[in-house]
Amino acid sequence: MLKSVLIIDDNQDDILITRRVISKIDPEIEVEAVSSGQEGLDFLRKGTEHPTLVLLDLKMPGMSGFDTLRRIRADKSLQDLPVVVVTSSSLESDEKESLACGSDGFLHKAVDMDRFSKDVALLFDRLLHR
Repeated sequence: MLKSVLIIDDNQDDILITRRVISKIDPEIEVEAVSSGQEGLDFLRKGTEHPTLVLLDLKMPGMSGFDTLRRIRADKSLQDLPVVVVTSSSLESDEKESLACGSDGFLHKAVDMDRFSKDVALLFDRLLHR
């Protein structure tokens, strides 16, 4: 059951939109957010209880989403954690690279709120029925 989500994204507006979408899907899901890849890794490594899902932005200053994902997959205690890339990039190469780095999915950020809400709901449904 999906209980908690960690959002790793440097854009506060995108974090707010994603939080709203998640709370509409299921208000019981706990949402945490950090604004960089390094903060995300620190958050994941500090606790013994990991989030059920990580939503990861690709384009961030400092450590990119690709680098963050590679480090998650290289860490034995985190490597099985579901990570979905959520990005505004429409480049097919970004989707291919994120999957090659070990992402469990790829979503486009909210341009159309209804479409984004449906995409997130479908993602949660798919992850719940693994």
